Amino acid sequence: MMSLVKNEWMKIFSKVSTYIFIAFLLLAALGAAVIDYKLSPDETNKDWKQELNADIQEQEKALEAKEISEEEKNAIMEDINYNKQLLADNINPDLNTNWTYMAEWTTSLTSFVTLFVVIVCSSLVSSEFSDGTIKQLLIRPYKRWKILLSKYITSLLFAALLLASLLIFSYLIGIIFFGNGSYSDKIMDPASFEFSPVVVGEYFVDMIVYWIPGFLVITTIAFMLSTLFKNQALAVGISIFILFASSTLNMVIQSFIGKYEWLKFVLFPHLDLRGYISGTIDMFDGATLGFSMGVLGIYYLIFLALTFFFFQKKDITN
Repeated sequence: MMSLVKNEWMKIFSKVSTYIFIAFLLLAALGAAVIDYKLSPDETNKDWKQELNADIQEQEKALEAKEISEEEKNAIMEDINYNKQLLADNINPDLNTNWTYMAEWTTSLTSFVTLFVVIVCSSLVSSEFSDGTIKQLLIRPYKRWKILLSKYITSLLFAALLLASLLIFSYLIGIIFFGNGSYSDKIMDPASFEFSPVVVGEYFVDMIVYWIPGFLVITTIAFMLSTLFKNQALAVGISIFILFASSTLNMVIQSFIGKYEWLKFVLFPHLDLRGYISGTIDMFDGATLGFSMGVLGIYYLIFLALTFFFFQKKDITN
């Protein structure tokens, strides 16, 4: 089995596209850091508590103005309360470290990892048919399921490599641009419009961990399609279409899920578990993390079973 995995690994790295994917992740992380650096305040070592207190005093003076409307007064009061909460919870609103950079940007860059892994996984088997090398592969002294399993294991290893590359690139680039911050620093939830403080390191880890189950299912779907279609372009095209259409399908399903209970068991509303972290991503009423994990687990096993079943029965004479 190890020799099969090694052989598949060498096939992946014999392609120029593999190095392009890794280089793109590096450039994406670097580009995000440049943008974040340009948007960050010029004065990074300022006394933010003193500035917040000064802002509060100015806002309180503004409330004393006679010509102020009730609407403006409410808006100023909200700002005052928000700033006071920041001071009470010791949250620097202008904090910019490698951890804040990763929490705000790297969590979004994972979409590129998904795209690249889908492209590779959806071509792992279909490319053998397109290139006409499937017969040479199957005449080797290994059972079909072992050959397919080696390809699937390789796809997971490649996915892990891309994710690790993105995390390492982001961490190091974040240190270069913003310095090495504390894992336990408090920030406001980047995806929330309300006062929602989070520990930056824990938030980042949660965002990655909660993203992985859906990512694993999408990877398995792409791999399954690679076994179903002999045409590589068709397998890759359908996989990418499903990837980009999943968010739209999720919104459609969410709008009808109140009328049709069975829609709760459809895959798409459960692909992004990050909605359970802070409630910033819409989940249907009654949804729980355990339920979503169960649905994902069932679909994962079904997709994996179909993949091996169809590959076992697949005719390679043509």
